[in-house]
Amino acid sequence: MKTFTQKLYTFSCSFVQIFFLLLVGLLFLGGFLFTCYCSDMNTMAVETRWDNPLWNLLWIALSLGFMVTLSGIAYRARLRTEKFPDPCDLLTVIVLLWCLAFGGLLILFGRSAPAADSMTVYSMAEELASGQYLAIHPTDSYLSYYPHQVGLTAFFEILIRIYRLLPVNLAPYHFIKCIYVLLACSTVLSLRGITRILWADRRAEFFYLLMAGANLPFLMYTSYVYGEIPSFAAVCAGLCFLLRLLCQRPSTRKRCIGDALASLLFLTLGVMLRKNNLIVIIAVLIVTTLQWLWQRRKALLVYGLLCALCSLSVLPLVKKSYELRADNRLSSGVPAISYLAMGMQEAPCANGWYNGFNFNTYHDSGLDTAKTVEISQKAIRERLEYFRAHPGYTADFYIRKHLSQWADGTYTCRQVTLNTFGARSPFLVSLYEGEYSRFFIGFANIYQNILYFGVLVFCIASLRKPYRNGLPEALGLIGAIGGFLFHIFWEASSRYVLLYSLLLMPYCARGISLLAGRLSFLSNNSPHRGICRHTDFR
Repeated sequence: MKTFTQKLYTFSCSFVQIFFLLLVGLLFLGGFLFTCYCSDMNTMAVETRWDNPLWNLLWIALSLGFMVTLSGIAYRARLRTEKFPDPCDLLTVIVLLWCLAFGGLLILFGRSAPAADSMTVYSMAEELASGQYLAIHPTDSYLSYYPHQVGLTAFFEILIRIYRLLPVNLAPYHFIKCIYVLLACSTVLSLRGITRILWADRRAEFFYLLMAGANLPFLMYTSYVYGEIPSFAAVCAGLCFLLRLLCQRPSTRKRCIGDALASLLFLTLGVMLRKNNLIVIIAVLIVTTLQWLWQRRKALLVYGLLCALCSLSVLPLVKKSYELRADNRLSSGVPAISYLAMGMQEAPCANGWYNGFNFNTYHDSGLDTAKTVEISQKAIRERLEYFRAHPGYTADFYIRKHLSQWADGTYTCRQVTLNTFGARSPFLVSLYEGEYSRFFIGFANIYQNILYFGVLVFCIASLRKPYRNGLPEALGLIGAIGGFLFHIFWEASSRYVLLYSLLLMPYCARGISLLAGRLSFLSNNSPHRGICRHTDFR
C-alpha cells in the first residue's frame, strides 16, 4: 500500500497537471481569440479586439513549420559531419550576439529614459550615492509610501557608485541599461540550462533558443530602467541552480552545497529587486517541501527554511541599513489590502490596473495605516455588493482584466520605454506610436499564441505519464499558477506577468519538440523517429 506521503506526492503532481492544463487552455483560448494592445500613447488605455482564428492558425502552423524545418536542417548537417558544430551551441552564440546587438541598438537609437516610478527610484539612488539621505524619511519620501522599492534603490545605488569610478560623463542610467543587456543574456542562458536539466532534449533546447531570440518585448525591456530585467535574471538563475540540486543529484557534497547557496543567493536577490517574486518563492517552498516528504533528504528541509528566511528578511534588512545610515526611519508604507481594493476597481488603462486608489487613500489619511485599511475594506465591501448585484458586469470585468494581462503579447514594452531624453528616429517613432506599431503588435501576438500553444501541447502530453523528474519539473508551472491567481485579484498589468511567460518558454519548447517527434513518427511510420527516441542532435 502507498504511504500517505506517496499519495500526497502523486496527488500533487496530478493536481498540477490537470489544473495547469485548464489554465493554459484558458490562456491559449484568450490569446487565440483576442489581442490586447495600446494604440493611444497619451491615454495608454488597453484596447481589446477579436482575432481571426483561421489567420492565427495559419501563422502558428507556418511558424512551427519554420522552426521544425530549421531544426531538421541543423540535425541532418550534424549527422553528415562531426565537424559541424553542435546546433544548440551554435544557436546559443547567435542568439546571445543578437541580444547584445538588439540591446545595444536600443541604447544608441531608442533613447529611452526613466519616467514615473522608475525615474523616482533612480533619482533616489543617485542622491543616496551622493551621500544625501532625504529619501529616508517617515512621511516626505516616495519610500514612505512604497518601502518595498528600497531593494531596487540599493541595487541602483551600487551600480551608480561603480559607474562613477569610470571616466565617463553620461547619465548613469545609460550604464544601467548596458548592464541590463548582459543580464538579459544571463536570463537566456539560465532558461536554456533549465530546459537541459529537465529533459535532456537537445531539440527542445534548439526550439527554446529560437523562441528566446524572437522574444522582442523581453529584449525591449533592457531599456526599461526598473526592476524587471535584473529580477528576471536573478530568479531564473536561482531556479536553474535549484533544479540542478533537485534533478541532477550532484555527485559531490561540495557541488550540492554550492548549488544550494547559489540558488539561495539569486532567489533572495530576486525578491530584493521585486517583491512580487515572493510568488516564485512560494512555488519553490511547495516543491522543496513535497520533495523532502517524498525523498526524506534533510538538506531540502534546511534549504526550504533558509529560502523562506532569506526571502522574508532581505527587504527589512536593507530598509534597516538605510535607516541606520540616515539616522531616520521609513513608515510601513501602503498596506497590501489597498492593492486588493484597487484590483477590484475600474481604471483608465484597464480593469484592475493602477488608478491611484492605494496612493491617494494612504496620502489622504495622513499615512495612517489603520485608517487606510479601514477605507480599503469598505471599498472592497462596496465592490463585492455591486458584483453580487450585477453578475454580468462582474464576469465582463474579470474577463477584461484577465485578457488585459495575459492576451497582451507586448507586455506594455512600448509604454514603459516610451519616454526619451532626445528625439527618436522616424522609424522608431512609428514603431512606438505609428504605422509600424501594428506590425510589432501583430508579431508579439503571434509569438504569444505559439508560446501558449507549445505549453498546451506539453500539458496534454504530460497527462499520459507522470513528470519525468517528478514535481520539480512543474516548478515553473506552479509559479505561473501562483502568478495567475495573484494578479487576478491584485493590481493588474501585463508587465507583471512577463516573468511567468519567460518561465513557460522551456515548457513551450518541450511541447513543440514532442509534437515534432510525434508528427515525424506518424509521417515516417518508424519508431526510430518517435517522440521518445529522437531527443538529441548527436
